[in-house]
Amino acid sequence: MEKKKILFIVNPIAGKGKKEMFPSWVEALLDKSLYDYELVYTQAKGHGKQLAEEAIGKGIDIVAAVGGDGTVNEVAQALIGSDCILAIVPFGSGNGLARMLHLPLQPPNAIKKVINKCRSKSIDTALVNGVPFVSIAGFGLDAETADAFAKDGHRGFLTYSKIAVEKYFHAQIDSCTITLNDNVTFDSRPLMVTFANSNQFGYEAKIAPKAVLDDGLLDVCILKKPILPAAPFVATQLLAGHIHFSPYFQSLRAKKIFVQRKKNAVVNIDGEPIMMDKDLLVEVKPLSLKVLF
Repeated sequence: MEKKKILFIVNPIAGKGKKEMFPSWVEALLDKSLYDYELVYTQAKGHGKQLAEEAIGKGIDIVAAVGGDGTVNEVAQALIGSDCILAIVPFGSGNGLARMLHLPLQPPNAIKKVINKCRSKSIDTALVNGVPFVSIAGFGLDAETADAFAKDGHRGFLTYSKIAVEKYFHAQIDSCTITLNDNVTFDSRPLMVTFANSNQFGYEAKIAPKAVLDDGLLDVCILKKPILPAAPFVATQLLAGHIHFSPYFQSLRAKKIFVQRKKNAVVNIDGEPIMMDKDLLVEVKPLSLKVLF
């Protein structure tokens, strides 16, 4: 049987893991009867996408994103719509898509139990104003938290939680108009709105517990700002996967969403904050990305 070609794209600054051990793990654990491999490191933001695009041109069969959800997004952007398959080796802080796919969170196990088995399936992706995302996008509290988290020198759940609490107290609640599938329009004053292809932000914080990766739809999750005494309970529901029981939460499903906001503001794209125009067009691309699972 002809060997498959796999390229490992490693983000050296993602998360907290000891990535200096990663090359030796690949050499020791990767099934060499199945794969010929290369390993490269990203050098700047956006480099992962460039490397993945070059991999497609070289006829690479599988590109492994070694990092967090931002790294996965960069690599996936290049692979969407191609025959090249995405593999995920979790090395980030939240690892939302990896958790949604029930992948091992320990990199050696990701090599042994996922990459070496080489099983793939197709999942949906989506676009916000033309920018692709695979897992989660949205605006409001989570986007502002992602923006501050990206600028903070510390990683991890405690840092993210601390920033989220600070942003909650200072959140500016603006109204917006949301249109689903060109035929349902309503106004809202949300703390945040999430367009969910996967079920969570990461850390098992499930904003869309019923989301499905291959149904051709996004869960549009709208969270109103809870009164202060209720806020800890709502946070607990989010972490327990029960946010859909909260009276402050509303979830709808659509394949196309148009949002009119009051002003330009940051949008969270798979954990990466991007400043976008006030009007947002969100569309699903069904079964457009192949992934190992």
